[in-house]
Amino acid sequence: MYINEYGNPADPVVVLLAPMMVSGQDLYELMRPYLTGSYCIIAPDQGGHGKAGAYVSAQEEYAQLKAYLTEKGYQNIRLAYGASLGVALAYRLYRDPDFCVEYGFFDGVALTKKAPFVEHMMSRMFRGRKQKLEKHPVEASPSLVKFYGTEFAKMMTANFRRITPEDIDAICAACCHYDLAPMSREQQQHLHIEYGSSDPDLRLSKKALKTIFPDAEVKIRKGYTHCSYMAHQPQAYVREIEAWIGTSPKTDRS
Repeated sequence: MYINEYGNPADPVVVLLAPMMVSGQDLYELMRPYLTGSYCIIAPDQGGHGKAGAYVSAQEEYAQLKAYLTEKGYQNIRLAYGASLGVALAYRLYRDPDFCVEYGFFDGVALTKKAPFVEHMMSRMFRGRKQKLEKHPVEASPSLVKFYGTEFAKMMTANFRRITPEDIDAICAACCHYDLAPMSREQQQHLHIEYGSSDPDLRLSKKALKTIFPDAEVKIRKGYTHCSYMAHQPQAYVREIEAWIGTSPKTDRS
């Protein structure tokens, strides 16, 4: 992990944890033009991305993030944001009693204790696409363009070149294993969870959403797939995040 930090440490601390094929710096650059508030933003490059080393496990990544936040004295955190792979760490941070995290915002998470078949299929798919990209280099993977648009796909494709097959296996494991312990009603009420309507992670999460997170705010983005709303509507997406944490006027979240 490589920690990117932006802004004034005296401002509210926001931790941004990016999805696979997006570095922390990439995520910050995506959101920065639309932020209306002032924050101290922690946006790590997770293993396999940006300036980080290999991705070993979610536990190892979170240990590095926790050590950094503790060393800097960032015990009070306004928001733990995670998208897809990033939720593996945001979830741990949100539940860690060593921190006071006011709000959580999770996008495209597979809320399941284990999904070995899905993990295997994900790893096989990404390994296959990695081999194809190495044999036939392109600036933007056509499959990514289809779901995320050309510019976002270019950024994701550039990151994918750096990710190793070993990183892929560890990342897929992180995405498919969650310690789904109960949360207090207050924690749930400060937690926003969202999916695209065609996101396969939504199907994996339906049981947990009903039994573990009945009081969380759940939003389904009609017509979108896995984490694609942020790519197509970044301004609206960022404004909604700020509204959720109370730093901009409330928007309609119906």
